[in-house]
Amino acid sequence: MNSFSQSLVAVSVFSSNIFFYLKTNYFDTAAEQSPLIHTWSLAVEEQYYLLFPIFLLLTCKLMKQWTVAMLTVLAMISLAVAQWGSLTHPAFTFFLLPTRGWELLIGAVVAFFLFTRESDTSNRASINQLFSAIGLSLITCSVFAFDKQTPFPGLYALIPTVGAALIILFATRQTFVGTVLGSKLFVGVGLISYSAYLWHQPLFAFARHRSIVEPSKLLLSVLAVLALALAYFSWKYVETPFRNRQCIKRKQILLYGSACSVFFATFGLVGYINKGYPHSFDRIPDSVLAIKEIDLPRTENGWCFYNPDKKENPIGDKGLECFLGDKNSVVRGLLFGDSFAGQYEPFWDIVGKESSISINSVTTPWCYPSLTNESIGSMSNRLYEQCLFNRRYLENNFSNYDLVIFGGNWGSINSENKMRGVYDAISSAAKHAKLVIVMASPAQFDVKVGSLHEKLAFYNMNFAKLKLDRFRDRPAAEANEKLDELAKAHANVFYIDRESMFNLDSIPSDVSNANIPFSLDGVHISIYGSKVAAYSFLKTQKYVQFVEATSKLKHLDK
Repeated sequence: MNSFSQSLVAVSVFSSNIFFYLKTNYFDTAAEQSPLIHTWSLAVEEQYYLLFPIFLLLTCKLMKQWTVAMLTVLAMISLAVAQWGSLTHPAFTFFLLPTRGWELLIGAVVAFFLFTRESDTSNRASINQLFSAIGLSLITCSVFAFDKQTPFPGLYALIPTVGAALIILFATRQTFVGTVLGSKLFVGVGLISYSAYLWHQPLFAFARHRSIVEPSKLLLSVLAVLALALAYFSWKYVETPFRNRQCIKRKQILLYGSACSVFFATFGLVGYINKGYPHSFDRIPDSVLAIKEIDLPRTENGWCFYNPDKKENPIGDKGLECFLGDKNSVVRGLLFGDSFAGQYEPFWDIVGKESSISINSVTTPWCYPSLTNESIGSMSNRLYEQCLFNRRYLENNFSNYDLVIFGGNWGSINSENKMRGVYDAISSAAKHAKLVIVMASPAQFDVKVGSLHEKLAFYNMNFAKLKLDRFRDRPAAEANEKLDELAKAHANVFYIDRESMFNLDSIPSDVSNANIPFSLDGVHISIYGSKVAAYSFLKTQKYVQFVEATSKLKHLDK
């Protein structure tokens, strides 16, 4: 509710894109549960509509050709920055006007062209047919070919944007595309599309909040139809009257709009000041609300997991400067890997202090243990650059550490057939370091466990009794077995299995004594889960074996 309150204020002052940019991080799994996340695009448009008239006022005395040329240059600069940013600063590029402006500026250039073009285009029937068909094809291609991994809004965004521009320019009533898009069905959808856009995300978000598990496709389909129905009524009883100057005068629109903005901004500010609306959580036990560590370890909350996508985190040595455990110990360890190593930072902070080991944590998103240039994430952004830096550091500094600890997204690496790089890294570490420790990947679930636990607590349901699907765990479990076998083949490689960490009184468990899951999002464990796992590990025979192995290191250092 605190985040929702903040978003209400941001929406009211046309800056929700900036708010969601600042709130977006590498592991933001709750974006689809935010009722107002979709308003970022409206904020971009509103900011553009505030600036564009100023530009026209400043250039009104120039010839139209010069104005269009300036708009084209601005669009090209914005596109160039967007292409660079989509690979290096994806959140900034996705949400903010400087890297989204070129899409709107193309529309402005098209408008200037239409304004000066001859109205009679009958002599260009073949050209109109061809280019309008190309435009529709480009948009259709984007719908089916793009996915979450597509860098956006860089050069890839040119495809649907140019497609839309071609349709505007060439789709006339005499063309096939113009006839289809000009039919009553498509015109009707177009009339209510804005309202449908406003309605769909709140409906989907509240359904996800209300459902114990992910809403079914059938439910989402019903909600989509409901959004269209609500959109029709919004269009008929809100949009249409407000566009009719005989019904509502411009001053009234300004007055009503300002009043609504003030109301929602005030409502949001009250919620923000009160850190949400506490009484709305009366049904959630205090034991759940009191836990502040249902999160991933990150530099922002005092841990080491280093994300160079954050503007304050440069690529390079700064990602090597964080230590855990007994920082004054002469026994030095290195925790290396991706987020699946980073999740174990609280674990190793506790175990390191208990066993008198200083642990240097070098963890970065997508940077699993390997000495190759392979990746299971994007290979053209700041994360990848930092990863290559980390791996070169690892390769050159094995012998500077007494023990090397590896953690990684073994399931995804295994699924993409890239485990060979992991095996080679472990073998190389075993040759140069005195002890190598391989951390098992925790159980993988098919749902976002942390959100599910909160919902169950709200409805006073027992999480431990819930049987969760874990089909996605198969590759991870298989990879764990392979790593266990590899560890047995080396005298100085020590494998820490799941059962030694995630247990309840020595019995394998998905929850702690407080009935709180170890898992955060279904794949990673939380800070809380990592700490509880550490204390569970300290009671096991595996820890006794670990102490025996590390005691030899202390003896060698003497």
